[in-house]
Amino acid sequence: MSNRAIYIILFSLLGIAYIGGLFLQIMEVDAAQYAAMSMEMLKTHHYLQLFDGGVAYLDKPPLLMWLSSLSFYLFGISDFAYRLPSFLATILAVYSTYRLAKQWYHQTIAVCSALILASCQAFFLFNNDVKTDTLLTSMVIFSIWQLSGYIRNKNLINLVAGSFGVAMAMLAKGPIGFILPAAAIGCHLLLHRNWKSIFNFRWLIAIPVILLILSPMLYGLYEQWGSKGITFFFWTQSFGRITGQSEWNNHPDPFFFEHTYAWAFLPWTILGLVGLFFGIKELIVSRFTLSDNQEGMTVSGFIFVFIALSMSHYKLPHYIFVLFPLLAIFTARWIYETAEKLPKTFKWIGRIQTVIYLLLGLAIIVLLWFVFSPIIIWVFVICLLCSLVAASISIRGTNAFRKVVLPGVLIIFAINFGLNFDFYPRLMKYQASNQAGIFVSKNVIPGNRFYSLNYCGSHSLNFYTRRDVSAILLEHLKDTLVKSDIWLYVDESDYSKLAAFERVAGRSSDIMFDRFSVQNLSIEFLNPETRIKVLHNTFLVHLARINGSQ
Repeated sequence: MSNRAIYIILFSLLGIAYIGGLFLQIMEVDAAQYAAMSMEMLKTHHYLQLFDGGVAYLDKPPLLMWLSSLSFYLFGISDFAYRLPSFLATILAVYSTYRLAKQWYHQTIAVCSALILASCQAFFLFNNDVKTDTLLTSMVIFSIWQLSGYIRNKNLINLVAGSFGVAMAMLAKGPIGFILPAAAIGCHLLLHRNWKSIFNFRWLIAIPVILLILSPMLYGLYEQWGSKGITFFFWTQSFGRITGQSEWNNHPDPFFFEHTYAWAFLPWTILGLVGLFFGIKELIVSRFTLSDNQEGMTVSGFIFVFIALSMSHYKLPHYIFVLFPLLAIFTARWIYETAEKLPKTFKWIGRIQTVIYLLLGLAIIVLLWFVFSPIIIWVFVICLLCSLVAASISIRGTNAFRKVVLPGVLIIFAINFGLNFDFYPRLMKYQASNQAGIFVSKNVIPGNRFYSLNYCGSHSLNFYTRRDVSAILLEHLKDTLVKSDIWLYVDESDYSKLAAFERVAGRSSDIMFDRFSVQNLSIEFLNPETRIKVLHNTFLVHLARINGSQ
């Protein structure tokens, strides 16, 4: 079978795993919030100002909400429609990575770069739990590809397209969308001592392009928040987290992003580290001066931004995912160059990768067999076969592609096929707000007869009921029951307090939902024997109308 045919098969398999994730229920907290805000934007037609449950919102720029509300308009409000723009952005990110790598390296390294990016675990995660970072990553690598093209051929179309990408990245998540492309391109030009290009007046063309694209958002920020909104976007939201001016501070571990990288870039973690080491070594040996046929944007851009992000007082795992396209390129380059120039070193790395593939394959098989029952046989068989094939190819492989790349893609397909078609669908049954919202929506319970008691509602409850669920306090409950019967979404801490109303209101059978914070998995939850210990209950309670004299 030709390499081209194998490439098509591998990308197709990854596509199947990604598509399975498009139809998963939306996870709390951030993704559910953005989905509910996008739905609210569509219903209220407030496109220049952001609102969260009717309250003015100032945190993230609007691009995700714009695109998701457009998708809702075209395809209806659904899990699929919310994720679709980010999935399309992922395809653009993979393609842009391929094109950027192809500008500087041969075809095989370019395809390998795209495969590594598309198959790293982080990209599956932020397509399932969609936040602003998917769009940010896509537009950042698109802009670097275009600006790199401008450096090489001086075509103004590339400069305009690159500027467009920078602006869209800023619309996705703020100034980081400018910083990373500027760092990558700037470091590249400095390493080449290309002063003529650095001080070329043509770069000024980017300013009006970026401001033009940002202008609708900036106008909306000023109308809604005044100068505070503009300052927040350009400074407080990003640089303020480094200087300490931002109120966001989760006191992270100094090595938080190193820990994140270890699992987020699987199964390529070791290869990425070694690739980074050799990339830094190459810069040192060359005394930080590169020849015309060498690119300096991937390693230097990665290091510069990684250090900057590590200085932040507020860190979350997905913050470094934006660097993974650059990481994928120098990882792919190292795989092929080391296999050719340092065969003994590559042989040992290949053995380590084989062990990693065996452990990952074992992990998904155990997860599918042990955590939820009964097992879904066809999903389990596919994952088992892919894991066995991947291990066999890795053990028997003789070149870089068959020893490392091909089995790595197969094993990550097995993992995410199992997660998206088996594990996650059953896991989301424990996000009680989703299940309650779906019940309310299917039974067409009107908004004036459904409330959350004592503000126990959530963004996912709003999204799945397709409305902004009103809260009601316990002391106001009797006054409302005089007017009509109602349904209540009740946390277990308030459930017992409803007993007082049984004397004055008829009460149908309550519906109970198991509740667990699914974004924070624990060993106790994953173990069926101990799961009951960490589960909480949430209820839908139907109370009948009462007479005012009671």
